[in-house]
Amino acid sequence: MSERSLITKQIRAGYLFLSAVLFEPPMEFWDLPEDFISAQREGEAIARAAGFFIPEYEQKKENWRSAMLNLKGVLDRYNIPFPAIPEVGITGEEISDIDMDDIIPVF
Repeated sequence: MSERSLITKQIRAGYLFLSAVLFEPPMEFWDLPEDFISAQREGEAIARAAGFFIPEYEQKKENWRSAMLNLKGVLDRYNIPFPAIPEVGITGEEISDIDMDDIIPVF
């Protein structure tokens, strides 16, 4: 596997891991109960109503999209293909064969 290909896969894996904290965990990646997302959203709404600043879903999605596009800008300078991140509306290289043994957990 080329270094560029590994970086592309690493970015996709990083997105999947960090989404659990910064956006919403992808259900097909994480082994979560069916009601997890709805419970998470309800908990966030309660915290928001109590005065905690927790962005609404669309703002979290846009924040994640902006962060990923900033990273894409960096990788474009080095001609490294960016992975598709359809969860936030970013097209790119489709990644379907992430071998977790190849991924370096830097996050």
